Amino acid sequence: MVNVAIAVIVKEEKVLLIKRERGDFIGLFALPGGKIEECEHIDEAVSREIKEELGLDLQFTKVLGVATEIMLDKKATTMIYCCEMNMGDKQNITNPEFQYQWFSKEELIHSKEIVESDKVMVEKFFYDRKENYIKFDCDKDKEGKYYWK
Repeated sequence: MVNVAIAVIVKEEKVLLIKRERGDFIGLFALPGGKIEECEHIDEAVSREIKEELGLDLQFTKVLGVATEIMLDKKATTMIYCCEMNMGDKQNITNPEFQYQWFSKEELIHSKEIVESDKVMVEKFFYDRKENYIKFDCDKDKEGKYYWK
């Protein structure tokens, strides 16, 4: 099992997403973050990943929820810790490793260019704040496109 910490970063009521360039879901927008290293706490991992990917020093607020995502094509499970990070009004992205974009709630919900599980986590964990655990089963169709069950 792989453990991952991802961040919901909001500024002016928009959520920050990065375009995936490697690994799974290439070409789709996703929440920034990455693997938790050995002997690393969740808050440390998400802060490190945000610094590496976006050049931002953000303050960890809390874990919004936890998800398990099973990649059926790989027979692999990922434990995802979805975290909230504070971004001050005067902070700017200084050294992005990836293309990024800010999405309003409406854009996020209706976009086909966003990893579906990330979209659901933002909606359920951040906007609704009614759930703290979600499970996803993800597979690939014959054309190699991901879909969630």
